[in-house]
Amino acid sequence: MRSTPKSRNPRKAALLALPMVAGLLLAGCSSSDAPKEDVQAEAATNSAPLFAELPEAVQKAGTIQIGSAIDYPPFEYYEENGDLAGFEYELSKELEKQLGVSFKWNNASFDTLLPALTTKRYDIIFGAVNDTKEREESFDMISYLQSSQGLVSKAGVDTGIKTVEDLCGKSIAAVRGGIQPQYLEERSKVCVTDGMKPIEVLTFDGNSQEQLAVKQGRAVAMLENYPTAAYFAKNSEGSLEVVPDLQVEKRFFSMVLSKEQTELRDVLQKGWQAIIDDGSYDEILKKWDLDAIGIKTSVVNPVSEGIEP
Repeated sequence: MRSTPKSRNPRKAALLALPMVAGLLLAGCSSSDAPKEDVQAEAATNSAPLFAELPEAVQKAGTIQIGSAIDYPPFEYYEENGDLAGFEYELSKELEKQLGVSFKWNNASFDTLLPALTTKRYDIIFGAVNDTKEREESFDMISYLQSSQGLVSKAGVDTGIKTVEDLCGKSIAAVRGGIQPQYLEERSKVCVTDGMKPIEVLTFDGNSQEQLAVKQGRAVAMLENYPTAAYFAKNSEGSLEVVPDLQVEKRFFSMVLSKEQTELRDVLQKGWQAIIDDGSYDEILKKWDLDAIGIKTSVVNPVSEGIEP
């Protein structure tokens, strides 16, 4: 397993994010001078199973713009040499084979991603986004993995955390913009209602800051998506450990699109189902020891459909 990467060099990140073809505008709001006949010819010759079903603007651009916080192993992250890595990145390469276009990854702070999608800066958001009813009210979500939340504490320290009730009165770290601080704030209200002390919720811009807060003792534990919690603990050189036998908030991880992008949404859902059915999806999850949280059917807006992990 790879070690937890250091903070990404902005210059390297910018270089990695350069468009594959100079002059391409963002796919979500781009236009092209290519004649319609040329696009039709490309659709006829591109052998990818789903290329002909993509929106014409995406066919012209040849790329789909992804917004993602690329500091989140094992989902997606930069290796020391600047290469993009992670199981979601590997899954995206399998999707490219189905779609016949490439994904362009754009790195940004997690809490800026959904607002940027509404302004069409990106075509999709992809990267450990938990599916919720509230998010489905504003965006369309395509499920591709089960999710739950786990707690990470300083190794060798008795946190006294064995149940969710034990979080009351303790300082817990989380990354700003995710569901983790929302969950902690709601749980804190329950603590107060039950006559216990509230949770002190400490929020940070990124994962390195929340880990540091735990290591320095400012936070008793941090709340993270379980695959990442396990990864951070495993690659902390013995300084962190997962709080055993306690996972909360079981949900789906989903790819996010604006509700205007119905055509692209439906093609992407077909792409996910295709790689699930052909076995490439399971192969990647097994490689990363994540096959236990794989799904058999990709669904658009599963929460609204009443589907549970």
